[in-house]
Amino acid sequence: MQKICVFHYHSLIVQEKMLLKVNGTIRNYGINSSAKILNLRSKKISDVKLISKYCATKRNYRSCSGNVYGWSRKMWNEREEIGRKSFGTSTILPEMPEPRGLPLVGTTFSLIRAGGATKLHEYVDQRHKELGPVYRERMMAVEAIFVSSPTEFRRIFRLEGSKPKNFLPHAWILYNEMRKCERGLLFMEGDEWLSFRRIMNKLLLKSDSDDFMITPCKQAAETLVEDFRTYAVKGLPVSELERKLYQWSIEVMLAILVGSTWPRHKSEILLRTEKLAINLHNIFKYSAQLSLLPAKLAMNLKLPSWTKFVASADFALNILRVTVKEMIKLKGNGLIEMLMNEGILEDDLVRIVVDLILAAGDTTAHSMQWALFLLGSNRSVQEELFEKLKGAKGESAVEKGVLKGAMKESLRLYPTAPFLTRCLPEDSIVGGYHVGKGRLILMSLYTSGRDGRNFTNAETFSPERWSRNEKGDYKGVLNPHASLPFAMGARACVGQKLAEAQLTLTMAEMMKAFRIECINRDRVKMILNLVSVPSEPIQLLLTPRC
Repeated sequence: MQKICVFHYHSLIVQEKMLLKVNGTIRNYGINSSAKILNLRSKKISDVKLISKYCATKRNYRSCSGNVYGWSRKMWNEREEIGRKSFGTSTILPEMPEPRGLPLVGTTFSLIRAGGATKLHEYVDQRHKELGPVYRERMMAVEAIFVSSPTEFRRIFRLEGSKPKNFLPHAWILYNEMRKCERGLLFMEGDEWLSFRRIMNKLLLKSDSDDFMITPCKQAAETLVEDFRTYAVKGLPVSELERKLYQWSIEVMLAILVGSTWPRHKSEILLRTEKLAINLHNIFKYSAQLSLLPAKLAMNLKLPSWTKFVASADFALNILRVTVKEMIKLKGNGLIEMLMNEGILEDDLVRIVVDLILAAGDTTAHSMQWALFLLGSNRSVQEELFEKLKGAKGESAVEKGVLKGAMKESLRLYPTAPFLTRCLPEDSIVGGYHVGKGRLILMSLYTSGRDGRNFTNAETFSPERWSRNEKGDYKGVLNPHASLPFAMGARACVGQKLAEAQLTLTMAEMMKAFRIECINRDRVKMILNLVSVPSEPIQLLLTPRC
């Protein structure tokens, strides 16, 4: 006999009588008008059908049939009908919309016709327009619920619990198992994650935590500007922009970790990490390829995408482990010393810091690239921001304020992670539909960020929309929760303040030094390699301002 959960709903109040057919026997579950909580459970029932519902107050009779809630078929094909109370009226939750698909492969061929995994954000955006803000879909081995409603975003974050589970690419999990290595915050779960996360929150997210970040961010920005100046003087587009931004992002992270003695050790450490940028890029590149097929199959067959992914991960992790251990010996006053003062042991410190560098290096580099693309594609906006910067007189805090709108606008239009992943610890209702415990939920930031119901002139790059009017309301933002580039809740981005400082201060230095023009703006599109990347290398032509 199969095990099936009939009802496991603690919070639903139902004022009615229900007749359930359980293994062929009709049972009357009476629930009186005092509105007791419905909490029916069964562990060994193979056949449950809702025969009728008798509303005690209105005396009307409705009949229906079908499995109430069960796992007798594969999870994705089940048909869920759950009783709930809605403003005093008992209803049956509707079935969640989903596009038609084929057995085993689901809608994989539809995705391929739309451009494949690199165009997933556009594919899902179109699905939302067809099916609504909440729908479910199966593509290859992935079964997910897609959500584009800002209201439901907030609800999901409220329901995720104090120790949210993180979804990771299967290739990364297999790699860790194969190498028998323990990793940092991104890979931790439960009490271990919570313990270290609280320490990181204290150091990186408190109100004054960006004080020790400002100087390294400005120094790295000035170095980047001087590198770019050689191209500006010659009238040439900046070559290898992506690689240079990777190096810039990694340098900022290393400087913050070491502290005030960074200039003394900079050359030695950067020489050791010289090839880190290309390998970091390749980790995400091959991870994206492996997401298109079962990663375990790729591993067993030793496909090129798997072997190249492993080689890139091996190189990056080995180099960083050695580098972090050397930085610990420097006894600086940066983030490494702060973490040690919190009582973190060296082995834990190494794995946390290594993954912090890996995560920050890739995401911030691409965010900066998109910000420069938008500034270079919108000359009038760029000049308006430059005029405001001239009044800042080099004050970092003012510069950050002036450019925070530009940063937010860039991350709205080109979110580094177009989908936020979550799963809920208990059965829940999202968007009026039942979502089972542990189901994969993808929050569609690309769709919500470009929805006219959330932003006026949603396709327009307008940093001014994030400034407030005399009433304190945003000028062009109808729902600020529609753009959540750093997520929300317990598992929100721990590096948010650092990323904001890096992006705003570097944009300030770039605009004070150059007029920025993107000469291939009409050809560049957004594609996915796990994160948002341009479809072709962005070409920036810089003109010195003085």
